[in-house]
Amino acid sequence: MPLYTVAYLGVDALAQAFIDGFRRQHDPQVDLVAPHFTLVFGCSAVPEAAYLAHVAAISRHAQPIRFHCRHAMLHAGGPDAGAYVFLVPDEGNSAIARLHDRLYTGVLAPHLRLEIPYIPHITIASTSDIAAAKALCDGLNQAGVDIAGQLQSLTVGALRDCPFQAIAEHPLGGL
Repeated sequence: MPLYTVAYLGVDALAQAFIDGFRRQHDPQVDLVAPHFTLVFGCSAVPEAAYLAHVAAISRHAQPIRFHCRHAMLHAGGPDAGAYVFLVPDEGNSAIARLHDRLYTGVLAPHLRLEIPYIPHITIASTSDIAAAKALCDGLNQAGVDIAGQLQSLTVGALRDCPFQAIAEHPLGGL
């Protein structure tokens, strides 16, 4: 079973309500996993104990990351030919990308997909209609996206019998 590493959002109640409401309207996967940044994508080639130990070690040496999303971005043409609406952080982007890069070292190094650029993001909508996804992005950007928060831990989990089931949580900085 593939393991994933995500960072759930530490945001205020108003931001959480906005994201949850938008996802309920526009994201068919809303019930699979809470809003998050994915840091390691599904990997089943590493034994669970080694994967967990690796993520724990990386998290101990990482610090909490403040982020601020002010832009909705269209992502289309992936392997499933779907279209997605991403909230992309302009603050915290490089820190999240560096954490992703650190996670893909050691036992996870051979599993980094170099052909897919990593874009730190929160997926808030998905559809097969690219024009509809673009319209959602345009509407969000015209209204002014403003989601700020902090990533405080990494959660390792799997999609067992759906939804996403957490296996372990590791605070950033060993807090």
